[in-house]
Amino acid sequence: MPHSKAPFDNSTPLKNFQLVFLLVLTLGLMIQSWGDRGGFLSHPARVGFLAVVAINVLVLLFIPFEFSTPGGKDIPRQRWATYLALGAVVVLCWWLPYADRRELWVWPESDLMRYCGLGGVAVGLALRVAGTAQLGPYFSGFVAIQENQPLMTSGCYRWVRHPIYSGSLLAVAGFLLVFRSQLVVVVFPLYLIGTLWRIADEERLLAEVFGPAYEEYRARSWRLVPFVY
Repeated sequence: MPHSKAPFDNSTPLKNFQLVFLLVLTLGLMIQSWGDRGGFLSHPARVGFLAVVAINVLVLLFIPFEFSTPGGKDIPRQRWATYLALGAVVVLCWWLPYADRRELWVWPESDLMRYCGLGGVAVGLALRVAGTAQLGPYFSGFVAIQENQPLMTSGCYRWVRHPIYSGSLLAVAGFLLVFRSQLVVVVFPLYLIGTLWRIADEERLLAEVFGPAYEEYRARSWRLVPFVY
């Protein structure tokens, strides 16, 4: 489908403020819950985690999109699910460092686990940023399709229909492992279930809007993992 004129061409101050606010909130919560900045920064994996998050936020500042966009069609119930997921992330940003330092519901100390988690965060957030950059102004933090939005079937979307969600799943698992949290066996399955529910709603909306073009795309691509699912 040909690309139409984007609904806006540049990143807005509101989106940039939201990103910077979330970054500062994340850093503040994590260091405060740990107890002291020096202790938190004493392990390279935790330093790497903060660096990866900061770099991704910096890149997003230069990508023209909004978290919420006007017009088009959306699924209202998924708005509440999005807010719930964001709230859960905020809670984890406080709890994981707190529990890591105090040995609460954590696996035995393992640099390998921490660095594997860091790798998951880095790759996952990179996938999210790449998918967001390709959508550009058509990206939305909710399940929504804007007026005149093209169907993306190339680049990040050539083989996988939901690369942003693939990245989110990888990043969430990695986040939990950076802090050795045993909650990974509970939180990750719950997040996966929520993501699959969101995907089901999103694919129904896409099929409604794009019709046969989306059905053809769906038949030759995978939801989350190429050649697997």
